[in-house]
Amino acid sequence: MERTVLIIEDEKLIIVSTQMVLEAAGFRVESAVNGEEGIQKAKSLRPDLVLLDIMMPGIDGWETLTRLKRDPETSGIPVIIFTAREHARGHQKSSEMGAADYFRKPFEPDELIELVEKHAGQRV
Repeated sequence: MERTVLIIEDEKLIIVSTQMVLEAAGFRVESAVNGEEGIQKAKSLRPDLVLLDIMMPGIDGWETLTRLKRDPETSGIPVIIFTAREHARGHQKSSEMGAADYFRKPFEPDELIELVEKHAGQRV
């Protein structure tokens, strides 16, 4: 069964490169360019995993994560925080907020695939 990953990310180049890596590993990939669109796509697609950027226009990744985890329709979808910024408390904060993991960009393709494989389909 094909597993779906939703990337919520405002940088087109990152979406394309991440999509290429994950599709080559056998995942179906969808994307959204901001938090509002991402929340709506998470509700309609019910992906197996969300890769969520923090720094985005409009609502940021933290607010997007809060809304995804608060909504019964999306609360069980594993979310990996996917960010280029090193937040001093990023790992701890993401865990406290219900994220499944925290991953830095730029990424090594094998590490990304391993992390997505680990969490995809582990609905709570």
